[in-house]
Amino acid sequence: MTRSHLHYKKGEISMVRKDKIMLISADHPEEVRAVIVENGKLEEFIVEHSSQELLKSNVYLGVISRVEPSIEAAFVDIGWKKFGFLPFKDVLKENYIQTGEKKARIRIQDVLIRGQKILVQVVKEGRDHKGPSLTNAVTIPGRYVVLMNGSDSSGVSRKIEDEAERKKLKVILKDLNIPENMGIIVRTAGLGRTKTELQKDIQMLLKIWNDILDNKKSSFQPPCILYKGPDMVVRTVRDHFTADTMEIVVDNPDSFKELREFVKVMMPRMIRRVKLYQESKPLFSKYNVEEQIQNIYRRTVDLPSGGSIVFDTGEAMVSIDVNSGKSTGESDLEETALRTNLEAADAVGRELRMRDLGGLVVVDFIDMYQKKNKTLVEKQMKISTKSDKARINMARLSLFGLMELSRQRIAPPVKDAVFDKCSICEGTGHIKSDDATSLDVIRKIQNLISDKAVKKLAVTISNSVAQYILNHKKDYLIAIENRHKMQIEFIGKERLSPDNFIYDIVEKYSEEEKPLSSKPRNIQQSENQTSINKGSEKAEEKEERPRGRGRRPADGKGQRNKAANKSASGARTNSGRGRRRTPYRGKSPRKPETSAAVPGVESPSDNDGNTLQAPVDNNNSQDRTPSNPQVMDRAAPAGASGNVEEKGDISGNTIQPGISAETTEP
Repeated sequence: MTRSHLHYKKGEISMVRKDKIMLISADHPEEVRAVIVENGKLEEFIVEHSSQELLKSNVYLGVISRVEPSIEAAFVDIGWKKFGFLPFKDVLKENYIQTGEKKARIRIQDVLIRGQKILVQVVKEGRDHKGPSLTNAVTIPGRYVVLMNGSDSSGVSRKIEDEAERKKLKVILKDLNIPENMGIIVRTAGLGRTKTELQKDIQMLLKIWNDILDNKKSSFQPPCILYKGPDMVVRTVRDHFTADTMEIVVDNPDSFKELREFVKVMMPRMIRRVKLYQESKPLFSKYNVEEQIQNIYRRTVDLPSGGSIVFDTGEAMVSIDVNSGKSTGESDLEETALRTNLEAADAVGRELRMRDLGGLVVVDFIDMYQKKNKTLVEKQMKISTKSDKARINMARLSLFGLMELSRQRIAPPVKDAVFDKCSICEGTGHIKSDDATSLDVIRKIQNLISDKAVKKLAVTISNSVAQYILNHKKDYLIAIENRHKMQIEFIGKERLSPDNFIYDIVEKYSEEEKPLSSKPRNIQQSENQTSINKGSEKAEEKEERPRGRGRRPADGKGQRNKAANKSASGARTNSGRGRRRTPYRGKSPRKPETSAAVPGVESPSDNDGNTLQAPVDNNNSQDRTPSNPQVMDRAAPAGASGNVEEKGDISGNTIQPGISAETTEP
């Protein structure tokens, strides 16, 4: 059975034959995959892994763990690793605890209590740190209809848009035999079915419901499971098989027998379309599907005209960026943008369906200026998402070319079951470089050994970082070890993230043997030079301080008198603070007080016991030398060196008072 479509392009009408095949690969127990291929192109992809337990559609007899009035919900223990989330709006009134009190507003804490047994069904799988979502209104899907407990209304699926067909189905629903407190919804597969086929499907679902009630009344200790949905092979055929499907090919004999029994009961006329694949070549490789499946896991999807779309999945939303790329076949920019956006709209609907991406989705189309072109792109998006079984709400294109849409989460994304989160980058896709990480390691080591008396430190880091440190920072580490008298040992480990680096203090110094870390030599020299400069600045400040009690004259005579006294002065003394300078009058100068230690006399000291000395002024050594050689001889008589204070320059050379280091004997 084939289906043909009319395609219009540039005034020509062409007939395209559409072949639809369903392939099911259940050869490996760890993974079951099913695809739907139309004209060699992958349209649907369903996968189920044994390591990923699916709970959706399962019915449990749970126990209420706690009731949260603040969020109007209850958490139910269903025997899984996380409690299920049951909203108050999804609890049927028949499960309320009757207290006899009549209130205007029913509160959850008044009708549900902790430890209460309740029948629940999983409607959405748990994700990340959240448990599964539950409901108290159980629904059992069949081939043509869905049976709903606790509902008295029946209807037709919104996917069926033909008004004539909807009216026919509503007439049939009135004649069906449906129990009280039960409702049904006709699925899209029930389109064109007779009353007998629909009633037969309802009887099968009622049998399953009676089995659930019998298990509930039995002696099962809650929490326990009462009903588990069919396996993936039967479920795929039940939900995705349509009348235009030409073949159902299965490569596993056991799955083939189970599927034939299901089709024989539900669709006896289609039993010849179920076939067993027995060739040595893999089933998906035979139909050239394997390569298309691998493209689902790629971040970038190429478009026919040369453009591309890029998927980025985050915590809040899925962002899709449309790029024109090499698309240059059109006459102007607007036509190029329109063609690329139309191809992207068709690809986005298909990729969302195959990747099973849910939640908020934002598509960034190429900017277009004509309103009719924006309308064409919006229509193409609706067409591409029309065949999706998930519920989709779509907004119009915004001023910035963004389209927002939300897609119902039917199952976890396909990528989650195939890929594990990277232990190094934690899923971000970026890791710190080795040189930057090595600097962080060295800073951490310096911080540890500065606060604690560390004798030996063992650092466990990744092999690449350890290799970089030993090749580029070896001399720096040796200097640290010599300065702190300690030992650093590096241990390399594969695939270790920086957050998991281990800094283990193997051995410590005791308080008695704690070494004193020596400062670098260049630091000591800079400190000495700083103290000398500070001493010179203090001496200059004292010289400029005004003498006497009167104010300094405003006409500058004080400055001229000071200069005259300075030119006529002889050797000055540095002992004592605030001493007035005595000008030279032809006699031997007064001997200055020396700072040398005198036996029997205690030198002044500070609070720490350090001997205090007057600051040395090396910058003005040549200003103290008299210009007259005879005055110089009388100022420094022979044999007076023992009573005169010796001074030194920065290099350590001894300078006698009143004599410049550069002056030679006459």
